[in-house]
Amino acid sequence: MSIIKKILKIISILLSVIIILTLLIFAGLFINHCIRLSGNKKFLEEKGYYHLVSAGDHNLNLITYGGAEEKHRIIALGGNGAGFPVELQKLADELSEDGAVYYLARPGYDGSDDVKEDMTVDFVVEDYRSALRNAGIEAPYVLMPHSYASILATYWESRYPDEIEAMIDLDGVVARTFTDEEMEKMQEEDNEAAMRSLRVVMNTGIGDAAIRVFNPEKPEYSEDEQRISDAMTLMTMGSRAFSSEIRCVTDNILTTWEMMQPNDVPKLYINAENGYHTLEELKAADVLSEYRINELTPDFEGSPEERRKKAYEMEWELTQEYKKEKIQPFVEKLGNCQIADLPGSHFIHWEKPEECGEIIRDFLNNLN
Repeated sequence: MSIIKKILKIISILLSVIIILTLLIFAGLFINHCIRLSGNKKFLEEKGYYHLVSAGDHNLNLITYGGAEEKHRIIALGGNGAGFPVELQKLADELSEDGAVYYLARPGYDGSDDVKEDMTVDFVVEDYRSALRNAGIEAPYVLMPHSYASILATYWESRYPDEIEAMIDLDGVVARTFTDEEMEKMQEEDNEAAMRSLRVVMNTGIGDAAIRVFNPEKPEYSEDEQRISDAMTLMTMGSRAFSSEIRCVTDNILTTWEMMQPNDVPKLYINAENGYHTLEELKAADVLSEYRINELTPDFEGSPEERRKKAYEMEWELTQEYKKEKIQPFVEKLGNCQIADLPGSHFIHWEKPEECGEIIRDFLNNLN
């Protein structure tokens, strides 16, 4: 046998060994993933974060925080992400005397079953309604959406106002936030390949090993809370529904905007990220990261102090523009909607649960 043939044979053997080892590694990761998935579901159930109710041919995760159901039935809805039930706990505790608080996770999110249907706003809202009926939680509801879920709740209360007692918007995404040009760009972008790759990563066990990449550790969480958040992140980001909703966001925003019309349902918009009253208040909060400062002032040549001052001035102008051009038209088209400024992060329900709860409590008391 010639030297070349020997070398080729050795290479062939090495490649075979590499392929076999790779397959064994992936098989091990997948088996470990399945074991952990089962264990995570059991853990969530033990901690009260996993209770499936039927929405027809699939189930949604309905978490009950307790409270005075004879007063109000508060239905919390999460945004485009995982682990909202953990973030909600503090605010739910604050509202326990004012009503019964529930969190209903839509398909693919936070333990709910995955679905093959497209996550259109109509499909999701009908799912919500079916699950609540099947769970024996009767209307009227107080909808309490956060972030993107504002689009879903707005569609819900616009289409079925008779079953909504009130809506409390936690720093929600307002319909028509984007310009026509931005909408067109979003529709043109094809993220299907990226989302498919994400599902593979999450469902083969790679996501389990690299969970901190997708869900950074939160120092304020307890060990149990971090595990709950990690488990929900793995289940959510590995679902088809999650990637489907990303593709449907633009159409859902447009559909909701067209559906909206003023009605008598009382509404409250808690304005957090854009809720600062003065430039000085914004500066004192020290909310701008170095990345954001550089993003706002890419060509600035002054000192770091002057650069920071300029960035905050620009951020303040953008905040005022957003209030005028986005939030105000949204609440006007909603009708019967008041704005409550509570300066803070987008996760105001977790950051300032006492202040948030007080605002909501006053609003609910006025309903009576």
